[in-house]
Amino acid sequence: MATLAVNADAERVMQVLSNLVGNALKFVPREGNIVLKCERRETEAAMVVIDSGPGIAQEDLDRLFEKFWQRRRSDRRGVGLGLAIARGIVESHGGRIWAESRVGAGSSFHFTLPLASEHRELRLTA
Repeated sequence: MATLAVNADAERVMQVLSNLVGNALKFVPREGNIVLKCERRETEAAMVVIDSGPGIAQEDLDRLFEKFWQRRRSDRRGVGLGLAIARGIVESHGGRIWAESRVGAGSSFHFTLPLASEHRELRLTA
């Protein structure tokens, strides 16, 4: 196991992970799978939440991180703020966030944070 250090607010990073895992739990069937991964990519720590849910249509991927956006307005599993908040947190830390998906094949939500270059850091174990 390798340790990756990033300069970040630990509570806010946990909020991002909680949101991504919480969304996966909402949409993955009971027999489905959710996998979390963390790895080093050059100057970044990269985290991903992978699920075996129903997937997301390609035309919806760009809108996922917009405030209040939901594919179906009748869906009561949230109000459409979680991913927008996650994007704001990740970007405020100098990272990137995005989703990849295929209908019927699940989704993966990725985010990166710059690796620490100073003594103040949050340690992630991969």
